[in-house]
Amino acid sequence: TSTGPTVFPLMQCGSGTGSMVTLGCLATGFTPSSLTYAWSKNGAALTDSIQYPPVQKGNVYTGISQIRVRRQDWDARESFQCAVTHPAGNGKANFTKPKVIYVLPTELKVLASSGEEQEASFSCFARDFSPKDYEIKWLKNEAEIPNKIYEIKMPLEERKDKNGTTLYSAASFLTVPASEWTLDTKFTCEFKGKGENGATFMNSSVTYKHTTPGHCDKEDVDIKITGPTLADMFLNRKGTIVCQVKVNQPYVGRILWEDEKGNEMAGASKTFNDKGTFSLPLEITYDEWSKGIKRYCVVEHENLIEPLKELYERSFEFLIETNNQWNSAMEAEEDNMGKTALTFILLFLITLLFTIGTTAFKV
Repeated sequence: TSTGPTVFPLMQCGSGTGSMVTLGCLATGFTPSSLTYAWSKNGAALTDSIQYPPVQKGNVYTGISQIRVRRQDWDARESFQCAVTHPAGNGKANFTKPKVIYVLPTELKVLASSGEEQEASFSCFARDFSPKDYEIKWLKNEAEIPNKIYEIKMPLEERKDKNGTTLYSAASFLTVPASEWTLDTKFTCEFKGKGENGATFMNSSVTYKHTTPGHCDKEDVDIKITGPTLADMFLNRKGTIVCQVKVNQPYVGRILWEDEKGNEMAGASKTFNDKGTFSLPLEITYDEWSKGIKRYCVVEHENLIEPLKELYERSFEFLIETNNQWNSAMEAEEDNMGKTALTFILLFLITLLFTIGTTAFKV
């Protein structure tokens, strides 16, 4: 039984070098073995191709033909075709240089960490760029970094977007001695990609700024904590603490509550990754409130290595004021009750005298 071939185009991986590009034409699953190839460019015949003898596997054959074309024609996206002729049916494969989509990373982000006293670490994430040719270089204050402990580049990750374009993501990790990470020192991740007209560059930096928990420039973050109302605490035996955070630039990452030991409280965190005004409530019981427990509102901000912390604590003066308000209310209530009782007594005496007088007059 005769079977016609299935034809596949073969193109060399990568851009390659030199003035010629190799194309291949693969025919599979045909029998008998007689098969011919014909190559053309834009409809004009090409004669300098190579055809290899078919190879049998089982009851069918596989054959291949190869041709070398000028790189300038290939880069100009000229159209090439391989036509296969077989007694049981013909086939063909078309060749055009794939159109390269040039995309700079949609996000280039640098993070810094100084958890160990002797080292400072930096990470750079480049997301969704194309093509996959890239370089990542680290700079300190716009200069090369000679004193590195180590630098690691992660393998490429790839995905296809809704248009079918393959996008790549990459990461680089740098560790330097802690002495390199000082006040106002800037570390820059320089991304070098490939553009339609040559190399393209994109930078992202992080600068060391000294901060202490609970303090930050007003133009960046403002934290305000509102305590529970007295009505809630005395009537409902519980209330709500609200941490309100106003972020002007560039954005807040996460807001959370910690207990007095610095442990994150379950179910009391929220991620925002935006700028604006945000609030995070926390429930507090009357027993906790009356004991004067401490709670910390923690704000993770893009510009800060350490998160901001704002303390909530019911002050002793507030307790005295609350007690005074309560005593004043009680005294006012007692005074009102006394006046009411005196009024009733006077009315009773007037009524009694009126009754006695009326009786005597009748007599």
